[in-house]
Amino acid sequence: MTNATLTNLVTQAVSLDREIAEKTQILKKLKVDLISEADAHHSEYQPTEGGGSSWIAEGADGCIARIAFPAPSLKSSIQGEGLALQKIKVAAGALFHRLFVPTLNYKPIPGFREEAEDLLGRDARKLIKLCQNETAPRVSFETATRVC
Repeated sequence: MTNATLTNLVTQAVSLDREIAEKTQILKKLKVDLISEADAHHSEYQPTEGGGSSWIAEGADGCIARIAFPAPSLKSSIQGEGLALQKIKVAAGALFHRLFVPTLNYKPIPGFREEAEDLLGRDARKLIKLCQNETAPRVSFETATRVC
């Protein structure tokens, strides 16, 4: 590769990198705006398989933006000591050892949410909330296929 070709390649790569960074920032802003708009359309949310929900908006050319609001995920483990564990033990009551498997940390059992609801009824909500991580909304796009 000649010096001139290398110089041109570097210039082109840097220019493209800057353009991608700029467009990425624009896209982030657009996604924030779409999430804000989706927040105003709760009645139009559709349930998703994982327990969350989604909302779809259509563009002028038939493309869509799907804003997904995933259900909170269960924490993979809970520290074996501390205030968080104490709150969880209080919420679970005498059923704590039936809902958690001891390891170096505590891990919710398979089917934890359902089992907690079966065992604790309405009181399960507090326990389940203590054992979840919040999840951020995600935005994805699909390109419309055009018939030419």
